[in-house]
Amino acid sequence: MLDNKKINILKTIEKYKSISKASESLYTAQPNLSRSLKQIEDELGFKIFERSKSPLYLTKEGKILFEYIEKFEELAIEMKEKINKSNNLKNCYIRIGALTFMSQYIIPNIVPKLMELYPNLELSLTKYDSTSFEDALIKNEIDLFITNRNINNKKLNSIHSLNDKIYLMIPKAIYCKGKDKLEDYSNETFFLLKPQKNLRKSVEDIFKVTNFYPQKVKLTSSIMDSVSFVRANKGVTFIYGSSIRMINSTSYCNFIKINGNYATINVIYKDLSFKPIAENLSNIIKNYISKLYIKLK
Repeated sequence: MLDNKKINILKTIEKYKSISKASESLYTAQPNLSRSLKQIEDELGFKIFERSKSPLYLTKEGKILFEYIEKFEELAIEMKEKINKSNNLKNCYIRIGALTFMSQYIIPNIVPKLMELYPNLELSLTKYDSTSFEDALIKNEIDLFITNRNINNKKLNSIHSLNDKIYLMIPKAIYCKGKDKLEDYSNETFFLLKPQKNLRKSVEDIFKVTNFYPQKVKLTSSIMDSVSFVRANKGVTFIYGSSIRMINSTSYCNFIKINGNYATINVIYKDLSFKPIAENLSNIIKNYISKLYIKLK
């Protein structure tokens, strides 16, 4: 059977009509994607793409498959709309998406509060990266998304929860009392996320405003990878204020708050029928993170 992951692989390949370009979009190696496609075709019992020419194209069987994928997606949307209309909000099914880091450290703490408001609500939680969630909302794959950047998509609606401060995280072995500016650590290695990540985008805004850019930069795949390097006294990194207490590093590191608002937590939705629950979710997030900041003081 084709699950959402396999369907996403097929749709991405069909969109780019190239295994190599699709692998870049999916952040995976080309051989891995080719192997996944072969497994899907073996499972279905027919070739989906003709790969002897470039650009690749759908086979006759592949065209039929995509027709039914589209029909199934339309039926899923129709089913969800009918279910939501037949039940009030307190008895519906909500699909919430969030960035990986927020899914690990913030979402588990706010879902119980949401369930207190809506005791009969059924939830599904899905991780998305910052480059794919808007498309997922537009295609009705999820209903709500929690992010820490503003969006400029006119097809989507946004509710602001609060601004999330960004801190420079410095190992105690490197930190110098009274030196609280970025340039004071210009000789250190800065562990930064890849450019497509939200925190990295905010950090680039900080560099632009402060007219500072580190001399030594090493890229990491996740916030926790960066944190691990800093705790090992290998350099410095940036962290969201909402995450400081959760990474258990206050005994090993100092944190310098960056002046200005570079990260903002928002609840994003497409369907206006989800506005009430989006507003309540936004308030829960605001109350929870505000308490974290109080404990930091």
